[in-house]
Amino acid sequence: MEIKRNFEKLTVTKRRFVIHQTPSVKQTICAECGEAMLPIAQAAVLLGIKQSRIFQIVETGAAHFTEAEAGALMICLNSLAAVLDCDSEKKLEEIKEKI
Repeated sequence: MEIKRNFEKLTVTKRRFVIHQTPSVKQTICAECGEAMLPIAQAAVLLGIKQSRIFQIVETGAAHFTEAEAGALMICLNSLAAVLDCDSEKKLEEIKEKI
C-alpha cells in the first residue's frame, strides 16, 4: 500500500505604500473640473493599475491631463476614475484623503 502526502503552504503578506511627493511637483488642480491631479506613477499605485494603462487612457484623450513644469505628466483623478468605471465613491474618497 502506497502512502500519499499532500502539503499546503500558506503565506500571508502585507504591503504598505509610502508615497513621497518630490518638491518639484506641486499640488495641481484640474483646469476642466477643479479636482486634484497626481503624477502618473502615484495614480497607478493608488488605483492599483499599471502606468501603461494610464498612458493608453491619456493617448485616447478620455481623461483630463496636463504636463507639470518639472516635466511630470499629471492626471485628474475624477476623470481617470470615470474612465476606469470606478463607481465606488468610497474608494475615490479614500484616495483623495491620501493626497
